[in-house]
Amino acid sequence: MRPNRRDLVLVLFAVALSGCTLLWEVAPHDEGLMLAAAERIADGEMPYRDFWWNYGPGQAYLLGALSALTGPSLLAWRIVRVAVDATVAVLVARTVADRAGPAPGRWPLASGLAAAAVMAWPTGPGPWPPALALALAGFLVADRRPREAGALAGLAAIMRPDLGVLAAAGMLIDRPRRSLGSAFAVVVAVGYAPFVLLAGNELVDQTVGFAGIQDLQRLPFPLPLGEAWPDPNKLLEAAFPALLVAGTAGVGLWLGLRRGRVPGGAWAFLPLAVGGLAYLLARTDEFHAGPLALMLVVLAGIAGARDRAAAVRVGACALLAVIALHGVERQVGRLLHPGDLVALPGPSADGVRADRAFADGVRLVASATAGVPGPVLVAPSRFDQVRFGAPLLYVLLRRSNPSRYDVIQPGVVTTEEVQREIAADLRRTRTPWVVRWVAPQARVREPNGSGRSSGVRLLDAVIARDYREVARDGSFVVLARRER
Repeated sequence: MRPNRRDLVLVLFAVALSGCTLLWEVAPHDEGLMLAAAERIADGEMPYRDFWWNYGPGQAYLLGALSALTGPSLLAWRIVRVAVDATVAVLVARTVADRAGPAPGRWPLASGLAAAAVMAWPTGPGPWPPALALALAGFLVADRRPREAGALAGLAAIMRPDLGVLAAAGMLIDRPRRSLGSAFAVVVAVGYAPFVLLAGNELVDQTVGFAGIQDLQRLPFPLPLGEAWPDPNKLLEAAFPALLVAGTAGVGLWLGLRRGRVPGGAWAFLPLAVGGLAYLLARTDEFHAGPLALMLVVLAGIAGARDRAAAVRVGACALLAVIALHGVERQVGRLLHPGDLVALPGPSADGVRADRAFADGVRLVASATAGVPGPVLVAPSRFDQVRFGAPLLYVLLRRSNPSRYDVIQPGVVTTEEVQREIAADLRRTRTPWVVRWVAPQARVREPNGSGRSSGVRLLDAVIARDYREVARDGSFVVLARRER
């Protein structure tokens, strides 16, 4: 297939697969965290200094610019994400074709289709999709324009520091050019300079320091047993992380056996694959599988196109098929069984639909708090033991957070220092409302540090003393400040 026709097919497939559920479902924590940061930046705040942020600054500023352009919106980022998904599919196909030799066959197309499936599910406004899009673009130009490649890796590092560094390392393994490394260093230095100068300690504490508490959210390595059996769809869902780890082992074996004779410069993508594996093992679920799955698609495509061994081609084909099947199956399943989705209230929702319990809860909170303006603290059911929060409520209510902690994660808001700071913020601003998220998914006890109490309930005591319940449903409890 001609490259232009192949790219068109991939764009159409990716847009259809990602866009078919464009208005469906929300992620109260992950989506809310990103969009709340975007609103803060649109209002002139700076990450690290003015609010807690453990990612690179790039994605927050990209979403902040989008918010300044369109206003707070759950739809705008989704449209951008569909465009990113299609771009990644085309870039993967071009990367495989670029390294496939004179007879690429259909491996670039197969790799691009699998990449589109990776990007379609799960979706979200997080920074890894644009970071890997920039990295892939850098790999494509590294041979001819090393400075531009280094600059693209630097931009990826501003989105996600780990992915940008690993992309630059891979490029330098493949194309050891001093100009590439210099361009990378300059872009990273310029991009991070304002934050180092104005929030140096906070930047290090919230990004590098976060690695020290991330294990509190680690999950046991999953096995395709229990409730998944014998449903083949649930079995694939449960087994997918393990299949990716097995695929990584297979790719590693292939690279090891080929040693210095690895065709197509496949070694260049190994650092990103290792980074994707570490990301998956940090919290082994589908939501952390994307970066590794995408790198395995690239490596499988190169292996299948360049290696003539039948076993390698069969293995590469099987890996691409499993990864593609997973993404397509999840989207088809959502189309066939969408659940009870209803439109979210408020202008920020822009027609996006969520499960009825969450949407009804948002409607209850909006109604209960309508009479009194001012900030709202969106809190977990208890502060000593948290899984994750619902900062999306800030965006839907168009209300500010009196504290700098939109994030609700173990090791952050479960500490005495942070709880004292939030309590002081409540007093200082005389925040009229506290809304506790008490939905079942927020109260699940996971087999990790989030399921254990930190023993610190200082903020819970302050809220119990200063606030009284005025409304409740299965998702939220609304508390109003007591009159003194």
